[in-house]
Amino acid sequence: MESYTIKDWLELFSYAATIIGIPLAIYVYYSDKLKDRKLKEKEALFTGHSLYADYLKLCLDNPELQVYSTTMNRKDISVNEKKELIIFEILFTYLESAFLFYKDQPDDVKNNRWEGWVNYIREFSEDDTFRKAWEITAGQWDKDFMKLMNEIIRKN
Repeated sequence: MESYTIKDWLELFSYAATIIGIPLAIYVYYSDKLKDRKLKEKEALFTGHSLYADYLKLCLDNPELQVYSTTMNRKDISVNEKKELIIFEILFTYLESAFLFYKDQPDDVKNNRWEGWVNYIREFSEDDTFRKAWEITAGQWDKDFMKLMNEIIRKN
């Protein structure tokens, strides 16, 4: 019967560590890269949303100018209607940002925090102006967000 020395055991463990460790390290590396990419995509999205909301605020401050694209060709809309539409579009931008943020969160976080946003949407969806603004701007949002909004609005 062959007896193994400590050196033999250490060599065996080093082979096992190599066989297990290298694939594990590759997995961790690519997993971290994927997380980083998703984080950068979200940061870019939220930066874009923030810049768009800033643009809409400029439109709100200058309703007499023909710079708000949704109503640019509509001459029958009053300044107050235009302002309401812009304000609701800012709200939709914030709601979409929240939706996209909570979409990939664990269920407990999503259920605790996102439900408040859904209740907020339900309350607003009872308002005719809110629904009209959604109808006018609906094609420009994330598809899953549009599906959720349409479902909530349809139920109210």
